[in-house]
Amino acid sequence: MTDNLSRMAKIMKRDLNKLIKGERGLALPLVLVLLLLGGLIIAPLLGYMTTGLKAGEVHEESMERLYAADAGVEDALYQIIHNNPLLPVDLGDSWSYYLEDAAGNPIYINGNSVHVEIKAESDLMTFLENMELGLTDPGVHQEWATIGDNTTVGQYTITVTYNGSAANKFIDGVGAWLRGHYTFDGDPEDPGCPDPEDPGCPISGNLTVDFPNFIITEPFSYKGGTVFYFAWQGGNRPNFGTNPDVYARSLTFKYEPEVVPPPLHISWVAVGSEDVGTVPTSQVFGEYTIIATASDVTTGKQTQVVAYITWERSGETAPAVVDITDWEISP
Repeated sequence: MTDNLSRMAKIMKRDLNKLIKGERGLALPLVLVLLLLGGLIIAPLLGYMTTGLKAGEVHEESMERLYAADAGVEDALYQIIHNNPLLPVDLGDSWSYYLEDAAGNPIYINGNSVHVEIKAESDLMTFLENMELGLTDPGVHQEWATIGDNTTVGQYTITVTYNGSAANKFIDGVGAWLRGHYTFDGDPEDPGCPDPEDPGCPISGNLTVDFPNFIITEPFSYKGGTVFYFAWQGGNRPNFGTNPDVYARSLTFKYEPEVVPPPLHISWVAVGSEDVGTVPTSQVFGEYTIIATASDVTTGKQTQVVAYITWERSGETAPAVVDITDWEISP
């Protein structure tokens, strides 16, 4: 029995060896096919990798120029905030400079020189005239009236004060511009709110109590902010007369969303000839365009950033509050 099993094992081993010897060389065609496919794929793959590396370098260089140009915008904002005496004053004027250190040596950011131009686009009067509210004549009547404003979270108050120098002065409207996008907090024309002195009413103040026939302009967007305007028509316009008790009249409106007070805000009063009667004398306001251009000193390629700035300061020498209303990239 053992001999038979041993004999059968030898026969099976012999047959297996014959089978293996018969398949010798079958792997060669497969290897050749794989080598051919590899040769066809490797060249384009290397080319694609090279293109990807070059594209990555281009994107990196573009990003470095963008950061350099943005540094130019930041430097211009610093000059505006701190009221550099070289800043342009008259509309259309500009100031240009390159980023330099204190010794006057060029500053290269990521291998780029940075040129900055600051252009004066408008002052406070021009800003108001372009609101399309009929305020076409920039007459200023601060000889008989001044205006002030106060904003808290969700509430804005406009106050017009008459100095008593002339008799029976009238106003046509008062308005405010708040940086940001807002609406009235509640419906100002809701018949369910008949008493303007009701704390729940969106509009209050002795201007609306004493002269209730005012017209409310729907708030609209302008220069990155929201305009609220209240107008009177005919013979029932607000007047100050000669009574010192009514030398000051105010109007308060509530707005939403109720967030922190807007960083920038202005108010004004329109008088009988539909001009801008008076604006805050203590407030300096305007718009600048900043053009910052980064130039690669090796390749000469450029990236330009254009920023549109609204700014205000409480006096001629006070630090300014600035806000970017728009920001554009020109690669």
